[in-house]
Amino acid sequence: MRKLLDKKIVVQNGECALCNEKFSNYSDIVPDHINPRGMGGAWRDDHPENIQAVHWWCNGEKGSSRG
Repeated sequence: MRKLLDKKIVVQNGECALCNEKFSNYSDIVPDHINPRGMGGAWRDDHPENIQAVHWWCNGEKGSSRG
């Protein structure tokens, strides 16, 4: 998952996919499921197209909602 997350950071120009702020600390970045686990079919939960890089606090605010 770390390799995928590294790629997503580059694709997202070093910005959080939820708040659009630049990442300043690598340890603050976590993977986020665009369609949360269990809401779109288990086979695609961890598919690269369903993952985005976000701040851990943005991910917490999003919770299990889609977006």
